[in-house]
Amino acid sequence: MGAKKSKFTFIDLFAGIGGFHLALHRLGGKCVFVNEFNKCAKETYKNYFKKVDPTLFIDDERESFFWKDIKQITRTDTNEPKYIWKRNIGEIIPNFDILCAGFPCQPFSQVGKQKGFDDVRGTMFNDIERIVRARKPKVIFLENVRNIVSHNDNKTLVVILDKLDGAGYDVRPERGFNWEILRASAFGLPTHRPRFYLVAFRKDLRKANSFRFPSSTTPRGVTLRQIFGKRWPAIIGSTIRVGGRKSPFRKNPDGSWFRDRRNWDTYLVNNKPHVLTVEEAKTMMGFPSNFIFPGNLSYSQKMKQLGNSVAVSVIEAIAKNIIKTIHG
Repeated sequence: MGAKKSKFTFIDLFAGIGGFHLALHRLGGKCVFVNEFNKCAKETYKNYFKKVDPTLFIDDERESFFWKDIKQITRTDTNEPKYIWKRNIGEIIPNFDILCAGFPCQPFSQVGKQKGFDDVRGTMFNDIERIVRARKPKVIFLENVRNIVSHNDNKTLVVILDKLDGAGYDVRPERGFNWEILRASAFGLPTHRPRFYLVAFRKDLRKANSFRFPSSTTPRGVTLRQIFGKRWPAIIGSTIRVGGRKSPFRKNPDGSWFRDRRNWDTYLVNNKPHVLTVEEAKTMMGFPSNFIFPGNLSYSQKMKQLGNSVAVSVIEAIAKNIIKTIHG
């Protein structure tokens, strides 16, 4: 019996530890190219996905599948021909259906300095644009912090949409057509984590009007007790962080509670300090119990990688609707 044919192909840019890959693989997708600059995140990615699909990492030496620095493909020296990047992309990145990218969010984050495209990481959207222009995938699927919508008086979002429109993709400025702000707490995860998601279909496919962002699977949110068991209170109204400040636990309108991911450290829960374990943090971000980190990583490194990841449940819910739209 031959290998099962993939339903679609995708690439995973600025991949982190593979939240996009995990979600799309569950839906029958085949990853054909990955980029991640951080060495530790790259180790974690390989540690898990080489078990999921051993064929992905046959030739680690050449990096034909897993590239560290995307700029080596998308950007050129000033002495080289102007559009040699297009040839480079064509030679290195195979054809694919969906471009996935949680491109670096720090330049647009409320927590950071909000330099946007003035930050070298902000210009990584230009790398996405060049790959899009060279390979013309059916769909572009992006994730970022919600602040990208209002950043620089909305000009950042306008620039992104204009570039995608110029590359041949259906986009509109109004919320809900091809971009939305979704909370992880609305998709079964006990963490607030509102994020910007953008889905753009190639214009010639005439699919954009058929796509809808998914409805919440848990509109009232979920409590920590529902996820972690009876020892966790269902309502944690007076939880105080050991450091003395208010806990990042937040209350939903219905009285349920979710947790802001920006703090992973010790809390006083019913007057007893509790440090989130890696397993608890994985669950909060939608990673399965069999997602194992390399043994050489510290607790802090693991938690940082999880904190920088996408919310897998949200990615999977959106991807389901993308695939339905493509094949519908």
